[in-house]
Amino acid sequence: MKIHVPTNFIGYGTFALSAMVAVAYLLRSCGYLAGRLPALEVLDDVMYKAIVVGFTFFTIAIILGALWAVEACGGYYWSWDSKETWALIVWLNYVAWLHMRFMKGLRGQVAAWWALIGLLVTTFAFLGVNMFLSGLHSYGEL
Repeated sequence: MKIHVPTNFIGYGTFALSAMVAVAYLLRSCGYLAGRLPALEVLDDVMYKAIVVGFTFFTIAIILGALWAVEACGGYYWSWDSKETWALIVWLNYVAWLHMRFMKGLRGQVAAWWALIGLLVTTFAFLGVNMFLSGLHSYGEL
């Protein structure tokens, strides 16, 4: 079950990559660095693919974490710990992003801004929960 943590990091990393591409998309769409950045369609496609990869790894990490919880704590896959709750919030954010992409054709600046906001949510789930909230996954306080 030790693969749970690296799998999470891959998910977080590709969510960060999607946010970086979102910044490039927004810069390009506003006319900044237009000659140095790829076309908007390419940036949008890379942002989408990064979110798909991140979502896949993050989903696997949540499943592995639930299995690890049963092994470590006995009997409970989900305990509504603050880290688990925020992991669900991150997961739901990207589920909604992907759903809007598939069902409504979400693209462009709205998708880019959503990816940036998603990174803020992900960052809080990764760092903020550990520092500001209590629970099984809290490792320190400020």
